[in-house]
Amino acid sequence: MSLGASGQFDRLLREIREARTQLPVEHRNLLAQIGTHEGVVEDWPTGVQDLFRSVQEVPPSDAALVNAAAVWLDGLRTVVFNGPLMLAAITGLTDTSRKQLVAYIAWHEYGHALSLTRSTLEQRRSGVHLLGLLSDGMRASIDYPGGYGRLQVFDEIVATVYALLISRIRTDGYGIPEFLHPEIVQAFKEVIPWPPSQ
Repeated sequence: MSLGASGQFDRLLREIREARTQLPVEHRNLLAQIGTHEGVVEDWPTGVQDLFRSVQEVPPSDAALVNAAAVWLDGLRTVVFNGPLMLAAITGLTDTSRKQLVAYIAWHEYGHALSLTRSTLEQRRSGVHLLGLLSDGMRASIDYPGGYGRLQVFDEIVATVYALLISRIRTDGYGIPEFLHPEIVQAFKEVIPWPPSQ
């Protein structure tokens, strides 16, 4: 069965919301407390820029959005996902691989939402220092300097670690991998309860 463009975006949103249900209860409750919603934007980047303007926020530039899988709109308490980019990434994958990739991206973005709403300015100032403590592979996934500013690095680290830890729950429980530096683990736990209580 072939889905039209609208049907594909609807399916993608269902899979993103399904990924949210897989999070620990405590984290789902935190997302609910901050009023988190999610949406898929079909007309990217123009559509997401219009959403920023609708709540009187300055929208990111085309260059800042072009490769973004999603962004957090604080004024709407919404994670909006880049529909065309996400569909391109999952085209041709098996159903299982598709759901795993969508879930991983969604978990990363939920980590962003939690960090953006729960971290302090002082914590965000530590981002560049913490970036130097990441493993080479994780550090390479965070475009600094370049795609992220100094105060954005901390939230990106938290989101990256969050997606990693959530993806490991089924195989490794709530353990922390040894390659994560203790300072990174401590900074992460100050923002997101780990292990979750529920």
